[in-house]
Amino acid sequence: MDAGAGTLRLFLAAPCPPALAQRLAQLQSELAASTWDLALSRPEDLHLTLHFLGPTPERVLDDLKKELGAVCHARRPFDLDCGGLGCFPDGARPRVLWAGLRDPAGRLEELFQASRRVLNAYRLFQLRDGLVPHLTLARVRRLSAAWDPALLRGLAPQWGDLGRYPVESLRLMESAGSQDGPRYRSLAELELKP
Repeated sequence: MDAGAGTLRLFLAAPCPPALAQRLAQLQSELAASTWDLALSRPEDLHLTLHFLGPTPERVLDDLKKELGAVCHARRPFDLDCGGLGCFPDGARPRVLWAGLRDPAGRLEELFQASRRVLNAYRLFQLRDGLVPHLTLARVRRLSAAWDPALLRGLAPQWGDLGRYPVESLRLMESAGSQDGPRYRSLAELELKP
């Protein structure tokens, strides 16, 4: 469903640190293959989505900023580990390629659940139940008849340990469609407090 008049298409995300985004951009070139057609994510657009809110009435935007800001301000910054190459839904018919994020201390899961409680109170959003922490690297536009899932297995070793992913803030983001793919705009930066 497209956002109509008076609505914004929103999601809640943790921005990717610029140094890690540049490293991932270098590795994206290794994904090129003749057996698939990919739409690569722009480095400046890489992010960890906690919640996709979808079409959201503009009238609740200030309240969302305030309430989600309070969730963030009550928590300290933390680090995730970035590494691993995966895909949705599976290797036989991949539609999305991603770099994985690990949350060894469970802090991301706790932030996910706390922000979910706030969003559920609005009764406007159809939120996913679980979180699969990842950074979308590319969307698969087309697979050729010669597609072989071994390509992904062969690429996986160089994606093992990609670095640290500090979570210092969340952003309430707007997603708008364009001819070149989605365009993102930050509507609020919600800082975690040390």
